[in-house]
Amino acid sequence: MADSDIAIVGGGLVGLCAALALQHPARRVSIIEAAPAGRPQPGGLNARSIALSISSVQIFRALGIWSRLSAEATPIRQIQVSSRGHWGVTRLHAGDYDLDALGYVVENPVLAKVLLEAVEASDRIELEQGASFASISQHDRVDIEYRASKRKRRIDARLALIADGADSAARAALGIGHRRIEYGQSALVVNVEVGKPLPGIAYERFTTQGPLAMLPLGGRRYACVWTCSPSRAEQLAALPEGEFGAALQDTFGFRLGMIEQLGERVAVELRRTRADRLFSGKCLLIGNAANALHPVAGQSFNLSLRDIACLYELLAGRDLAEFDDPAWQALAEDYQQRREPEHRRVIGYGDGLVALFSNPLPVFDRLRAGGLAALDLLPALKAQAAFAGMGLAFGGNRLLRGRL
Repeated sequence: MADSDIAIVGGGLVGLCAALALQHPARRVSIIEAAPAGRPQPGGLNARSIALSISSVQIFRALGIWSRLSAEATPIRQIQVSSRGHWGVTRLHAGDYDLDALGYVVENPVLAKVLLEAVEASDRIELEQGASFASISQHDRVDIEYRASKRKRRIDARLALIADGADSAARAALGIGHRRIEYGQSALVVNVEVGKPLPGIAYERFTTQGPLAMLPLGGRRYACVWTCSPSRAEQLAALPEGEFGAALQDTFGFRLGMIEQLGERVAVELRRTRADRLFSGKCLLIGNAANALHPVAGQSFNLSLRDIACLYELLAGRDLAEFDDPAWQALAEDYQQRREPEHRRVIGYGDGLVALFSNPLPVFDRLRAGGLAALDLLPALKAQAAFAGMGLAFGGNRLLRGRL
């Protein structure tokens, strides 16, 4: 790789989406990704998945890839939110908002395959995998050094997007600090097969240790994300399969019948990281490099796509070759100003859910039950919660309207 208009550090799902959105006949986009090409991802009952909000579906429509994704995406037409051991429950129905679905669940390998095929089909995007970031500097252009095939290489770019994750090496190299919040929780992720699937219904069940989500994957398969203390997650991960299934059944209940099959269990400690700012010179942070969130609201990847949608709007119809230093500064400040309010609200919403629904004090039991019951009885408040979850409560632009 040599000269580019836009260089993206990090070629995961977010980096690939950014390249597809920001490519242009007059722009050359380069991506470097540390993972080697062709690295296999687990499939079947061990596949990991992402819940896509409606705003994300609109972005994929605009990029021309939703038709390929939709065939293998499972719609969420209803969400049931409850608190274990209490009577309060809230139900969100897509039909109440004249929608076919509130969101969709797609397996990571499916999404990665579609994105990679679209990137490889573009003559405006160059992707180098197995490329380890080394350094970054800025003068008239952004100079990025990396190592690939045991050789040091470099990219010169007008603009760089930093998308290499929560522990971003590029963010650190730019001198952008970050704050880390440890939740004292772990997420135990496992796919299950159930005896009585209810198509199109997702479940969020709150317990005193944290939420337990069940997301439909199609057929009898569900993706389970069980949040609890790190010690409990470690204990659960080590249990024999039968004992683990019984513990999960006891916590979730029998809404889907018996839990009959289990995939591989993976425990991940939960923390939130937030960058002190979203830019340095001609380098902008997107995705988890900017904010890595608690999974309780399912917004991390969806928020990242709205970062990209914002950048698309800021760069639409503009020739990067004509930018001078004041124009780059104005672009970076505009990006920060536009994204910061939604970042704050989504972070606050997620942290509020964690505080309310993971607190073991008895008074919070009553607040949880009463709050869920009240939400179910107040259509305006429920609609506000639904539209926030769908990513439609924070304004819009062309990508969020489903077109370029």
